[in-house]
Amino acid sequence: MKGIWLLVIIALFVFFPMNNLWGQSNHDYEEIKHHNDLKGSSRLTIGIGHTHLSEGKIDGKTEWLTLPSWILNYDYWLSNKWALGLQNDIVLESFFIESDDSELIERSYPISSVPIAIYKPGKHLMFIAGVGFEFTNEQTLTLTRLGFEYGFHLPNKWEIGAGLVWDNKWNYYNLWVLAIKISNLFIKH
Repeated sequence: MKGIWLLVIIALFVFFPMNNLWGQSNHDYEEIKHHNDLKGSSRLTIGIGHTHLSEGKIDGKTEWLTLPSWILNYDYWLSNKWALGLQNDIVLESFFIESDDSELIERSYPISSVPIAIYKPGKHLMFIAGVGFEFTNEQTLTLTRLGFEYGFHLPNKWEIGAGLVWDNKWNYYNLWVLAIKISNLFIKH
């Protein structure tokens, strides 16, 4: 676990230099804040979450599982309201689920990668939808993801927010993820 924390701290310094976080406000940030001009911008997000699984199996019994997860996302804004992105997350534990055919299936540290579309109707709220895959050593599953994020702009092209997504693993199981996220905007000049 210490290795994971060290990796996250290193990633924060590489992806989010401190001079961008604590430096003086710049014109690009003010432009986004006051005019909500995201077209042509990119956003890189890192987050930590809890994956909730109501159909987990422990010692033959169905249990509600809450599993830790990490999130790494990238979005590209096509307009001020629409973006395309890639959401990636990893559950940091293995677990068992029962398929629709009553087959017990192990999911070892599943990694999900989901191309998504984002719709932003207002200043803070974003709706998410996409279809992707969950990868493990045992089996790759197709999934549908629906969700939303709520975020706030911070100085110097930063955002902080929370997200809630629901994943339906086709013909297998459902889960939902509640996450806290921090993002850095890369603004097209």
